[in-house]
Amino acid sequence: MTKLSAFGFLAIAGFFGVGLAPGLAQGQARSEPVSVIELFTSQGCSSCPPADRLLKQLSERPEVIALSFPVTYWDYLGWKDTLARPENAERQRDYAAILHGGQVYTPELIVNGMKECVGSDLAAIDAALAATAPLIRKEAVPFNVRLEGGRLLIETGAAPPSSPHKMGKVWVATVRRSSPVTIRGGENSGRTVTYTNVVRGLAEAGAWEGAPTSYAVPRGSLPKDGDMLVVFLQTENLGPILAASRIKE
Repeated sequence: MTKLSAFGFLAIAGFFGVGLAPGLAQGQARSEPVSVIELFTSQGCSSCPPADRLLKQLSERPEVIALSFPVTYWDYLGWKDTLARPENAERQRDYAAILHGGQVYTPELIVNGMKECVGSDLAAIDAALAATAPLIRKEAVPFNVRLEGGRLLIETGAAPPSSPHKMGKVWVATVRRSSPVTIRGGENSGRTVTYTNVVRGLAEAGAWEGAPTSYAVPRGSLPKDGDMLVVFLQTENLGPILAASRIKE
């Protein structure tokens, strides 16, 4: 079966979570179960810098892929976030509708697409990681990602036979690993904050229907404002994230 997604990426039916090993060559990845955490933050939020620093620490854990999604809705406070994207705020609102009644706030952190907590609360984050880890292990989908010949090649395996999660999408995030920003207005005026693993674009590689599937994404079709790609399989509509990979460019 051959599919063509709305983004024009070829998906061909065909076959682990993977992470970037220390010292691994560019364009390669190794198999490793990982958790994905998403921080919704803003340069205009006075409560966010501690969470931004904590995300950097969490990103150094080999079993964690940490992503920062700067949002736009605090821009009215006197400083326009230089990294924020409206799509990030929309993603957060969609999570809020599913997980906790619809109200958004910063800093908010989502763990494995399943648990939300305050982004500066390490104890709560660790508890959420521990709570979601059993499902991630039980429902893990084989996943392999590599860059080859100007294309990002993605291979997913099948869902476990007993899994209720057999529908989802494969997403490709273009990420900038480090973004220092000097903030000259608003609540954080005068601060220089370094943002870690900032998502500069998020594109859908194609649908996943619980069966082995391959995707070929032209590298040139993705944003160039980054130095790492993070690929993840998220079930349903912002459901559990069952596989993920990162590739340094």
